[in-house]
Amino acid sequence: MENFTGRIEKNFSLKDLTTWKIGGEARYVFFPIDRKDVEIAVSYAKRESLPYFVMGNGSNILAGDQFFDGVIINLKEGLKEKTVVNFFEDEIEIYLGAGNLVPEIIKFLIREELTGLEFLAGIPATLGGLLRMNAGAFDDEIMKFVKKINFYNPQRGFYSLPKEQVRFGYRRLEIDDGTVILGASMILKNGKRDEIKEKISSFIGRRKEKQPLDLPSCGSVFKNPEGSYAGKIIEELGLKGYQVGGAKISEKHANFIVNTGSASAKDVLTLIELIKQKAYLKKGIVLKEEVYYFNINKKVRAMVL
Repeated sequence: MENFTGRIEKNFSLKDLTTWKIGGEARYVFFPIDRKDVEIAVSYAKRESLPYFVMGNGSNILAGDQFFDGVIINLKEGLKEKTVVNFFEDEIEIYLGAGNLVPEIIKFLIREELTGLEFLAGIPATLGGLLRMNAGAFDDEIMKFVKKINFYNPQRGFYSLPKEQVRFGYRRLEIDDGTVILGASMILKNGKRDEIKEKISSFIGRRKEKQPLDLPSCGSVFKNPEGSYAGKIIEELGLKGYQVGGAKISEKHANFIVNTGSASAKDVLTLIELIKQKAYLKKGIVLKEEVYYFNINKKVRAMVL
């Protein structure tokens, strides 16, 4: 495509774009390198009257089994800016592009001796995904460090909003349909390299101890209800190890549904609905999904209710 500097794939499997390793094929996948590529990809989809969906590393997405007749805009191969923007008395402002994966962010933090985002270590996501989900762990969340976010929208073009003007919530950043997160300015503190490395190692160790990292998953499936933990609730329901097709409720952490090798989106949806029903009927608790559904056939989903 003229002036597009990234990569374009046709009939590309979403199994290769999601950490759950689930999903049908997409008609087109665009891998933009920079913000101009993002604009070209969106413009193409609009011009051809094709729906488009933006994703990073696909680590919090359940993609449907059927063909997606549209455009995926995948940011993880581009938008890799990492730079120090400003110095304050005891803080540093940095800018990170939305395509940066967590290991790339962590490497930058260590190199620049910046502290604050160590809790992200081990999350298989891009910065854009972290912002979109207001990712959190170990009693911290990314919104705490955001100063400003850059966006692209076909109606508004390129624009920036300070944190005070964006709508962060629990595991969610509310943005208009069709909007692409391009990156964010963040405020961090000066740290010491050895201490930063120690924190990172500690967080990764805690994840390995408690989470089933040996099989594909999306991480936590459900949000924690106020005053409790979704994993604890599911475990108390006796559902650890319960399996439908190739999808299984992890025996290591009950808020993880793992792909044992051949799971379909329908398998996962069946388990999700089973958990929700039992949580409500036996405990009166309404569990809400943290996972984002993409290209899910509503008729198929209704069948498992």
